[in-house]
Amino acid sequence: MKLEEYYRPRLSEAGYDLLAVFSRFEYALKKGGFRRENYPDAAWPTFAERLPHQFFQRMREAEKARIYFEAPPDHLVATAEGGVAWSGAPKTPSDAASLFQSIKTARNNLFHGDKKHDNERDTQLMKAALFVLNEAYQEAEGNEAFDRFRSAMEFGL
Repeated sequence: MKLEEYYRPRLSEAGYDLLAVFSRFEYALKKGGFRRENYPDAAWPTFAERLPHQFFQRMREAEKARIYFEAPPDHLVATAEGGVAWSGAPKTPSDAASLFQSIKTARNNLFHGDKKHDNERDTQLMKAALFVLNEAYQEAEGNEAFDRFRSAMEFGL
């Protein structure tokens, strides 16, 4: 059996959707001028700062994003024995930048092999992440500061 055939039924549709949307989002951030200075990485905090202030409050109040505020994803830390373990101290988002960081943590956990992908909590995190990313994109649609970002998101659609 090929690996993709084995894993395909184990990852929800939301998982595949998040992989596609998140990767395109990061591409568009970098191409759209939201890149860390002197690094090729996407600058999520800069993107978050340019969103309207009410964006974070709307996400905080949104039922579809609730999991990120009530049960945020934990992150891995290195152990003294040379392994990894969950920190036991997940960070609740306090602003738009930390909300995107929380989504990145969930994505990293899910797509770097630190989760099983096939449970309800992971699916909820993926669906909530997609909701937030779609809402952020909608905020960017009518704002000139995001023109290059939007153009990169839409390329090929």
